[in-house]
Amino acid sequence: MLRLIAIASLALACAGVPALAADTPETLVQEIERLAVTAHWRESNAKIESLSSRPDALTPEQRHRIEFVRLRNLALAGNEPAALEGMTGLLKQALPAPLRMRVSTTAINIAANLEDWPLAFTWLNESLPYLHEVPAESANLLGVASYVHTLVGESGKARELAVQALRLVESENASPRALCLAVSDMALAEDYARNIPEAESWRRRQIQACSRAGDPVFTANGKYGMGKMAAVQGRHAEALQWGRAALAEFEAAGFAAGMYNAKLAIAESLIETNRQLDQAQALLGDTLQYYRQQKSDLMIAETERLLARLAEKHGNLAAALAHTREAMSAAEAAERSARERRMAYLQVQFDTRSKEQQIALLETEKALTAAQVTATQRRQWLLAMGLGGLLVTAILLSLLLHHSLRQRRRYRWQSEHDSLTGLFNYQQVRKLGEAAMARARDSGRPFTAIVADIDLFKQVNDRYGHAAGDEALRSLGAWIGETVGASGICARSGGDEFTILLDADAAEAEAILQRLRRRIEPISVFGQTFRFSISSGVCQADGHVCSLEQLIHEADQALYRAKHEGRDRVVRAGTAAAAASASVGGLAVVGSGIQFGRHASERCLSEIREAQVVFCLADPFALAMVRRFRPDAINLGCHYAPDKDRRQTYREIETAIMAEVRAGKRVCAVFYGHPGVFADVPHRVVRKARAEGIPARMEPGISAEACLYADLNLDPGHRGVQSMEATHFLVYDRQPDTAGLVLLWQVALSGDLSCRRLHAERNGLQALVDKLLRWYPPEHEVILYEAARLPIETPRADRLPLRDLATARYEEYTTLVIPPLGELRRDPQDECAQAATDR
Repeated sequence: MLRLIAIASLALACAGVPALAADTPETLVQEIERLAVTAHWRESNAKIESLSSRPDALTPEQRHRIEFVRLRNLALAGNEPAALEGMTGLLKQALPAPLRMRVSTTAINIAANLEDWPLAFTWLNESLPYLHEVPAESANLLGVASYVHTLVGESGKARELAVQALRLVESENASPRALCLAVSDMALAEDYARNIPEAESWRRRQIQACSRAGDPVFTANGKYGMGKMAAVQGRHAEALQWGRAALAEFEAAGFAAGMYNAKLAIAESLIETNRQLDQAQALLGDTLQYYRQQKSDLMIAETERLLARLAEKHGNLAAALAHTREAMSAAEAAERSARERRMAYLQVQFDTRSKEQQIALLETEKALTAAQVTATQRRQWLLAMGLGGLLVTAILLSLLLHHSLRQRRRYRWQSEHDSLTGLFNYQQVRKLGEAAMARARDSGRPFTAIVADIDLFKQVNDRYGHAAGDEALRSLGAWIGETVGASGICARSGGDEFTILLDADAAEAEAILQRLRRRIEPISVFGQTFRFSISSGVCQADGHVCSLEQLIHEADQALYRAKHEGRDRVVRAGTAAAAASASVGGLAVVGSGIQFGRHASERCLSEIREAQVVFCLADPFALAMVRRFRPDAINLGCHYAPDKDRRQTYREIETAIMAEVRAGKRVCAVFYGHPGVFADVPHRVVRKARAEGIPARMEPGISAEACLYADLNLDPGHRGVQSMEATHFLVYDRQPDTAGLVLLWQVALSGDLSCRRLHAERNGLQALVDKLLRWYPPEHEVILYEAARLPIETPRADRLPLRDLATARYEEYTTLVIPPLGELRRDPQDECAQAATDR
């Protein structure tokens, strides 16, 4: 989007004039300038070539004007570095003020496209003071200023500049092309300020103004912008029409950047409308190659996100995960570029203020020199004031620099340390630990990890208050720092858990822990005195531990065994006692919720971390998050296959889980949403484990039904709710309670008795509609609901008449919500209802 608007702005920087009748050099130059903004850039290049044989017939000013058009065409063709180099040289020439302003405007755009922000802002600051000297070009320069301020996040300043440009154009009754530029600048400013209704209104005005001006590039840009606004508001069919219209006009103008942006918008609309997915795949492959050549991280991230969405629609979860990772990587690079733009802007602003201070100082010195002729005493007094001002400025700058450095050191310290204990935080101990473990491995020295936490810490908080809990953590952090000193890396890794990494063997680590346990003493808070103990797990790196994450995990498992054996002790991983403790297995079935990052409970995360074996059957995003801290998690989704009976898949999953449970291991099985809702396997493995005398339990999770009530603002207690699977309702003699809320799950699989289908079929859906029509009228409004699986997504809640259900779009997890029909009626046999009626 940034590159599209920036390059398109180059076209408007060239002032066009009507062609004259006489075939004079000036006539040809004006014709070249007109073609530069109304036709394909190759046409104006051809005219330039025709003049190359008559260089002596042109004046220096005419040659400069033609060179400007040639460099602008070079940028439109994609060779922006060469265009920028040429613009830099052209600005060193003696140019008339209007032409210099146009060249500066275009050069600023190209520098911004190439992310040479110091050069772009330097030229901008040098040009702004001359606005009053060239009123005809003021609107163009103000528009460029609005654009570059938009790129550095100064949306308020960008909109202010765009408003100035528009008012200037309207007050002077300027040309249609100038109005096209000013309206386009306003649309862009509102777009980046995320003012969607205002941006859409300005985009429509842009299309009208630029069409009247005969500017194909900016007309296409306006249609592209309308498509983006429609897509943001969920009107994807309309967005598809705008995108195709924009693509056709960009192709006609030969504007490569615009074409690829339009292709990306078309692909997004095709995916969202679930149409022509093969065409969307081809468009995304084409655009991804182009954006990689252009090194446009922001657009790469957007393309990879759409490829992930497309792969998910095709059922290729591995490809979806790979594209998601690429999108996240590109997004991080784009954020770095945005920060660099912001830093460049601030640096130029600082340099500009510094130059202004220097100029003011020189003017003061000049005044002092002139005053010396008339009054020596006055000169000395003014000179003293000037020196005093310099001294104050130097002191202030020195204090400012010192304050800035101190703040940077403080922010860095805060980003690396835990604010309560002063120890390193989770991220920093991982970063430092990786390097320390690598050094120990290279030098052959032992390396040991300790994971410790406070016993019954929740009871400390509950009994003595959170201030006591904080003081316990603060004191333990201080004692750990004193005991370990410089011999290891100490961190609070979360809650009441601490991690210590040592360049020592396990025996020395245990000796340090014994000194730490002796160091713990009673704590007094608000007149209450209490004491606590700690449990610790120790693991020394050996040939079986290949990473720091695995080493800490083994130490964490040893900590769990210390808790299991009675707390207030140290357990070393790999010892006979630990092996005996590890043989006591069990099963915990937990729910990932619909959005794992938001819905997973602390108990769920604890079970995943502490288990010896982790199974996961969830969406690819939840699986990726689990594998960030449990890379050994087993994906149960591998048991699914096209046209495979799901009942066979369920038995295979059940067998895999029970095999590990029966082997005496501590197993955690993670299932999507609530593990006990519309899920057969979790209940079966829990029952089997319990029947065999193995501890087993199920932890609840956030289900799609819970999200449904929140997203649709429905209270199941208002009218009551009837909830069942769609095929169950269709096959059996079930009657809906029309006075209450009815929920039918897995509507896409209605009528599928083979348990092989994973997509919707119209016959099954029509049979469901026909049965529902026994109780509901055809026009009764129903809702197709899908919960949002990512924080950046919005839930689906499509409202439509019951009769149109068979032709709607469905995913495997789409839920049918049937609101109540009519008003509640009192029971005439109920005495309470009769008494209320009599009163």
